[in-house]
Order: sequence, then structure tokens, then C-alpha cells
Amino acid sequence: HINYLRYLRTMGAGQSQEQSNERHDSPKIVRIERTEIPEEYKTVGVSNEVVNRVLAMHGEQISSDEIDSLREQLNHERTTNERLREQMSYLNELQERTPTYTPKEESKISLEEMEERKRIFNETIERVEQMFFAYQRENACESNEKEIMECLKKNKNRLLNCSSLVNNYENCVAEMRARVLAEVGNA
Repeated sequence: HINYLRYLRTMGAGQSQEQSNERHDSPKIVRIERTEIPEEYKTVGVSNEVVNRVLAMHGEQISSDEIDSLREQLNHERTTNERLREQMSYLNELQERTPTYTPKEESKISLEEMEERKRIFNETIERVEQMFFAYQRENACESNEKEIMECLKKNKNRLLNCSSLVNNYENCVAEMRARVLAEVGNA
């Protein structure tokens, strides 16, 4: 397989050289950078006919299994290349659509102004935490909760007997809520 692949790579090399020896000058060197080669010329497709001709020229006997294997590899490479081309075009399209951020001249802020904004932001966070999250009050209705739980344990089949305790608990919770809201409003 390796000799066959080497031959395919050098297949056109002998045909591309000058046939006549009329000129004995030193050949001109032309350099082509990879970046100058268009994408469509980076991969070369070889038809099955070309493969068969090359094999026939050298008289190599390759089994049909090997030929099928090579064809399968070639088809796999072609599908992989096509998929990669599609991904590249999709990524290029995305890159063109995505605007890059460039700050405007008016939006530049000094370091001092940025630090002042950060300080104000941190103070605001502290105030919000103190008003809403750091506020921990003891459970003023805890005794009502205990009474309800004891009543429910004693009256497992007669839950309505505990309804008066639930009303007292709801009143306690409402009073507690009103006090907390009044305190937070004054803060």
C-alpha cells in the first residue's frame, strides 16, 4: 500500500519536467506559500479510472479486497473533507455575523471613576443584605406551633379539635409580619 501511495503522490512529477535537454540553464525557482493556495486546490480527487490505469501500468496485482478497502478509505476521506469544509464555512459565517466589541471614545472611564462606581455598588449590596438577608428574628410564634403539634398528636382522628389553635397561630404570624415590615420600613 505504501509504495502505491508514494507512486500516486509522485505520479505527475515525471510528466511535469521538460522533455528536451536543449536548455542547460539553472531552473527558475518559484515559491508558493501554503496560504496562497486556494482551499479548493488543497485536496486532489482521484477517480477510480485513474487508480485502475496506474495499477495496470505497473502490472501490480492488487486484490479486489485491497481495492475496495482503498476506495472505502478514499470515500471516507472525501466525506470527512466535505464535513470539515462545511464546518469551516459555518464558522466563517458565524465570525462574520458576530460583531466585535470596540469601545467608543465617549464610553472610556477613568480608573478613579471605575473605583467609585465599584465602591457605590458594594455599599448598595451591603445595604440590601442588611435589610433583607441579615435580618434574623426569633420565632415569636414558636409556642403556638408547639401547641398545634401536641394537639395533632393527641387528636389524630379528630383534627378539627385543633382548629382554634391554628387561628391563634395565623393571628400571631400576621402580627409578626406587620412588626417586621414596620421595622424594615423605618430602617
